[in-house]
Order: sequence, then structure tokens, then C-alpha cells
Amino acid sequence: MKNIVLFVLSILATIGCLNIWNVTYASTILNTTIVNADWVLYTNGPNLDEIMNSNASLFIIDYSSDGTDKKAFTKTQIDNLRNSGKTILAYLNVGAAENWRYYWKKLDKGIILSPLQGWQGEYYVKYWYDSWISIVKEYLGKIVNAGFDGVMFDWVNIYMSQTLQIDTKKSQRDLKYAMADTLRKVMSTYPNLKYAFVNGDDLLVEFPDLIKYVRYVVVESVFFSNLKSKVGTQEFENRIKTLTTLTQQNVIVLSVEYIDNGNPLDKENASRIKDYIRMCKGYGFLYYIAKSNQKLDTINVPKIPKE
Repeated sequence: MKNIVLFVLSILATIGCLNIWNVTYASTILNTTIVNADWVLYTNGPNLDEIMNSNASLFIIDYSSDGTDKKAFTKTQIDNLRNSGKTILAYLNVGAAENWRYYWKKLDKGIILSPLQGWQGEYYVKYWYDSWISIVKEYLGKIVNAGFDGVMFDWVNIYMSQTLQIDTKKSQRDLKYAMADTLRKVMSTYPNLKYAFVNGDDLLVEFPDLIKYVRYVVVESVFFSNLKSKVGTQEFENRIKTLTTLTQQNVIVLSVEYIDNGNPLDKENASRIKDYIRMCKGYGFLYYIAKSNQKLDTINVPKIPKE
């Protein structure tokens, strides 16, 4: 009998805890507000239904649901998004080769260099070679045929890598000029696309002729690093000066900060998010608040306490 009583009491206690948790959860939801984004960076396994239901109007995604040609999005799918008023750009890595892409097996192995540390499956590549430029143009053709509005080029600043400089025995300056030349050749093939460069602000300032093709520059971690503010540092001031120069030439700055820890009741997290939005609006940047884990595998919509 004693065991039965204890068993019943344990069940009642569990139910009580669940009810308390439900009340607490409901209270949390009622006392928070969502923070919508100006744009979205969603390159890891993009879900088109999620994009369709989002309030944002500009998205940068992979051309495929899993990065492979087999699951590439169709023109019908992309047209549906565009017809709803959304602008859709596709991700393309112009500075490094990726071993899960359709082109890997036929890629000239003579242009592949050492692995990119910290980025599994990615390799430095001699991006100034005609064989690589041909691959990028072919890749762009797939993106155009799928109906995307444009393309975001990643790793346009890979010339800064000391590993690449050592592998190629080329100076940073020579590699930078080579990247600018590669981009000219590629973009001139499809001049009407909307192009975005990831962290390509320095490249655009030094080679202003590229600006005639480029609509956006995507910048990461300008305001924060590891959740800590960079405002006031020399690095920050230099970057803002460069980006301001570009905005004056009608290049749109798409800022992304990996600052949301996912805790809707964390006042420090909320303060960080609000400061970021305020600064972006002040500089005329569009903002996206990404998760601090940097996975970019969903559309992040932060929740913060109501004021």
C-alpha cells in the first residue's frame, strides 16, 4: 500500500511540475516580442516553405536544399518565392572548391590546393585559372536557369590567407588582383544579375569598376565578436569608414551578426540585439540577427522581453 501511495504522489508531483512549466512557458511567450529582420542569410538546408512564410523580403540561400545538384531548386520553386515579392540570391563559393558540389569529380585536380582549415570539404583553389573560371560560369548558368535574382560570392577575400600565399608563392596583392580579374570575367558573362560580395568591401574600394555589377556587400561581425562589442576599436572604425564609402556609391550593406543566444528572457542578449539594430539603422545598413552558433540552418527570429 505504501508503494502505491508513493507512486500516486509521484505522478501528481510530475503533473504539477508540468503544469508549472506550462504556465511559465506561456508567461514567457506572452512577455516577449519578436524581432523581424531586414534580410535573411540561410545557406544551410534552406526550407522554401519557411522562406515563403517569413516577413523578410531579401534572402540569400543555397541553390539546393542540401548543396547537391540532385536537390537543386527548380525554377518553379524560385519563381513562387519571387512572385510573392521576395528577392532571392544564391550562394556561390568563388574562392574555394567544395567537394560536395556537382563539379568536384570533373574539376581539374591541378588547380586544387590544400584544405581550408576549419571548413570541412573545402579546398584552396587557383581561382585565376581558366578551368576554374569556366566552372564558376557554368555554376552561374545553373543559378540563372533556376530563376534566382542574383548571386552572393563567398570567399572573395581569400587572398588574405597566408596559407594560400604560401601554397601559391604569390603575394597578397597579386592574389587580390587575380580575384578582381576573376570576378570581372565571371560577372561580365551575366551582367544583369544582382551580385553580392561576402566581406568584399575592401575589394570594392580598391577596384571601383566592380561596383557597376555589385548591388550588395555582405559583412559579418562588424559590430560584435564572440558576443562582445567591437565598437570604438580601430578595426571597427576602419571598417565603418570603408562601408560608408560604399553606401555613398549606392552599394547596399547587408550586415549579419551572430549575437542571439536564444534566451528570450536574457536582458543582456536583448540589449545586444537592440544596440545592433539601432547602429545598423544609424549607418543605413540592413540587418540580420543570426544565432550565436553561426549555423545558418534556419530563419532566426529572436524573442526579447517586452519593454
